[in-house]
Amino acid sequence: MRIPASNIPREDLRLALAARVSELQASIIEPAGSAGPAPVERVSDPADRVEGERGNATWVVRPGRAIPAETPVTLRFSYVADGKAAFISYVGPEVAFATGWGDYWYPVVEGIGGMGTGELTVEAPSGWKVFTDPPQQKPTHFTFAAGPYTVVERAGPVPLKAWLLSPRAHIDGYLAGVSTMMDTLSAEFGPYPFAELTLIEVPRSIAKKAGFNAFSPAGFLVLNSRAFDVPEVKYLLEWLGHELSHQWFPHAVIWDPPGFLYMEEALAEYGGMRVVEEIAGPEAARRLRTSGYEYDPIYSAEAYFRQVGSGEDQPLAEMKSGIAQRNLAYNKGALMFDMLSREVGRAKFREILHGITRDRRLDVITWRQFRDAVASGTGRDLDWFFAQWLDRAGAPDFQLSWQPEGDAVRGTITQSAPYYRAHLTIQVRGPGGERDTRVVEIAGASVDFSIAPGFSAAEVLLDPDYEVLRWTPEYRAIAEGAQAARTPSR
Repeated sequence: MRIPASNIPREDLRLALAARVSELQASIIEPAGSAGPAPVERVSDPADRVEGERGNATWVVRPGRAIPAETPVTLRFSYVADGKAAFISYVGPEVAFATGWGDYWYPVVEGIGGMGTGELTVEAPSGWKVFTDPPQQKPTHFTFAAGPYTVVERAGPVPLKAWLLSPRAHIDGYLAGVSTMMDTLSAEFGPYPFAELTLIEVPRSIAKKAGFNAFSPAGFLVLNSRAFDVPEVKYLLEWLGHELSHQWFPHAVIWDPPGFLYMEEALAEYGGMRVVEEIAGPEAARRLRTSGYEYDPIYSAEAYFRQVGSGEDQPLAEMKSGIAQRNLAYNKGALMFDMLSREVGRAKFREILHGITRDRRLDVITWRQFRDAVASGTGRDLDWFFAQWLDRAGAPDFQLSWQPEGDAVRGTITQSAPYYRAHLTIQVRGPGGERDTRVVEIAGASVDFSIAPGFSAAEVLLDPDYEVLRWTPEYRAIAEGAQAARTPSR
């Protein structure tokens, strides 16, 4: 491996490598003055491991002579590892796969990061096929998968391939559904950034041991076998929509937002929400926002308020590594992007995202650059939006009161401090099914409204489609139940 130069001399190289590795050996090939076998010492193992995050041991390579400043290094290495599953890696008789997005299966130099460019060759048993990262010029995490696969292909705007361990009679319809999902995401995020997309099967039992249901490197997805067993992709719209969205974030654009960890996950979950809304319809999207997509009801406002009651809430801007923080991104973070798209307009938000991903592959964008792109694309100052949804924990609690007044309905929306600014839909419903819908903006303690619907009002609803994350009596009960469950009884 070729290691970039440092601006100071190096007495040693500190490497991160998967904890299951043993018998690491290293030699310096270049520079010539430091060349030769180099002693290697394992100096630390992963501390308390966070579920779903890398856990690597640290090794120190000590060349016979210091490596001069401004001098790149060529390192040859070898190691032994058992065939047991680690985080997103496994080598066994059924299949083999590994990616630097999980535990490092190749050495990563401390301070440089796990991405690089290079050539990867995998030797596999007779009858196996090997898949590696598609060719590209940008650095990436090296990834491969291998096994006794058969390949099914589908032509289209994004050519699709399914690498299967066993045949599926419905695979043609399955790939047609995936193609429709890709059309939706391309319309939302911009043109697909790779030449084709490959879906690769891994036995569910092995995937579970390796800590994933799916992972999404550049240009392909590795999915547990159950994902191919469903008779229709409607069961996968939210889940697979999320995984497909990772082809744009982080593979077109990587966030570099210190203090804003997991924003790629939040935006990918927003992609899953858009897939559900465009393919399954607005009512399915409403159910996703409120209680979760029924076929996989994990993430939603309900899940967020359960987190609040469990004591796991915090500002999105302060998220660090951990499963609770990642769930905050999936829940509140995804809803934040959905609210932003509604605030600026769906078409305008798509235009902004297209501008961000255009001609990018694994390019870095900071959170400040994203906010600037939104401001430039809309011509609006949206600092208030980001301040209330990123810098605060919690959510608003709007209260609606109303009364008929002649042919009109008069009402008031109130909230307690800290005040949120929002555009709220008010819907007046009549006894015969009549409906009149208006939008009211609230920015302080209260706002009054008057609506003349042209029919007598039987009821007035606040935000009937739940387009703004907010407390409801049902969510209050869920949060209180979660709080009671974690409070020791006396």
